Amino acid sequence: MLINMLKHLQGMQIDRPNETPNIFPGNWDVVTQELLKTYEAWFKQNWGPVELPWDELNRENFDQDQAVAQAYWMAKLALFEKSGIGAFSLATLQAARYNMEDPTKKFLAGVTYDECRHDEICRRACNRLCPGFPYKFKPKTTLEEKALRNIQVLYDNGKRYWSAFEKVWEKYPLELIFSSFFFAEIGAQLIFKTVAEKSRLSVYTQAFNNITKDESRHLAGTLALLDRLAKEMPKEHKLMITRQMKHGFIYLSPLLFKPMPEFWKLPDDFLEWDQRLEEKAYEAGLGVPTAEEKAERWYKAIEQHRKKLESLEVPVPAIKEVGVDGVDVPVKKGDNIVATPL
Repeated sequence: MLINMLKHLQGMQIDRPNETPNIFPGNWDVVTQELLKTYEAWFKQNWGPVELPWDELNRENFDQDQAVAQAYWMAKLALFEKSGIGAFSLATLQAARYNMEDPTKKFLAGVTYDECRHDEICRRACNRLCPGFPYKFKPKTTLEEKALRNIQVLYDNGKRYWSAFEKVWEKYPLELIFSSFFFAEIGAQLIFKTVAEKSRLSVYTQAFNNITKDESRHLAGTLALLDRLAKEMPKEHKLMITRQMKHGFIYLSPLLFKPMPEFWKLPDDFLEWDQRLEEKAYEAGLGVPTAEEKAERWYKAIEQHRKKLESLEVPVPAIKEVGVDGVDVPVKKGDNIVATPL
């Protein structure tokens, strides 16, 4: 029954709100107190990327392969952080246009700023380790060629994601899109915590501890939003959230697991070189989790929130790749993926 409903929902279009979109004059309405508290925590947890000990990433401290490998992983992370600046900016604008409660607008604006900070970490690391990577980098070895090739194909694939993300605002209610944002934060929170713990360089430990705090705050805020909205959602909308959770796993898989072919169109040897580069980055002191650790963290993170989701009658999707049981969500190769960046 659930599978048939999900198949039906895949092609379903939902009416937009009746009110005319306009950002003026806005409101100061507070409906979700927990979301307001989460937004207010941003001021207490504020931090600046410029304050980190960047001298540790002196190019002379690493051999060329180690430098390229670190730049590779940070550039891969940047795909999701960089796209998050535009994605959450658009979410903020839509929340303002449709006059959603005040904490929603400000929370999404705070997330947008966090995406800027996270991307700045990536930019500074690449600039110190491998100037010009990836946009103006000229590879000289096979490892460098494969590193650049991998990043370029990921970035090219990302254009398809953005196309789907822009269209979704015309198809689905704002509340449905916003309430499904939390799934990316579930995986990111524990993965980045692992990176911080495993890193042997203080610049990475400090950076990813700060990023983990941001992701934890994002998770708390999106769960608060989901908790309020799910009480008013019909069953079919909750099943759409289940589908978007699976989309989130697939979209984030190159960073937080391994690339899933339902969306990612990558060279046959992509994963081979990806794993080799991640191992080199770990050798250099960047705490990149192993494939086994990524799967364990995903499983732990999802199971940690299963009871909450089920109490809201939002089914957990089956993600067999990491051992998670749930509703089977059919996603065919080439389907549009509508998820959210980190």
